[in-house]
Amino acid sequence: MNGFEAISFYNGWNISATGIGIVFTALCTLSFIISQLHKALTIWEKREEYIKKAGKLFSPPKKAAPHRKIKVSESFNESARQFHVLIQSMKDPFSLPKLIKLAQKIDLGRPHSTVNDLLTAGLIVLEKE
Repeated sequence: MNGFEAISFYNGWNISATGIGIVFTALCTLSFIISQLHKALTIWEKREEYIKKAGKLFSPPKKAAPHRKIKVSESFNESARQFHVLIQSMKDPFSLPKLIKLAQKIDLGRPHSTVNDLLTAGLIVLEKE
């Protein structure tokens, strides 16, 4: 067996086509990398600017929470008094979710909103851990 017959018998055509494909792909990849290298070098030279931009992009916006003033009404004072009695009946320090559940059990009106208003007014102070 000689020549083309031997090449066909030992899959030479397939091996050579695979080799040509690999070399072609590698050369195309290399030429693409070389053509884009200037962009990568520009990014590397200005990396401090890009890091600052990325930091601004991914950091949460700094907004001051609006400070609302609560108008204290007679019903608010009554609700504050009722919650004060509930808090005194609980263990110290008390849990806000338990306080809200207890307020729901005794059917106080809008316990979530009232607790939020009491927190905002500073009548209930959260413990810092």
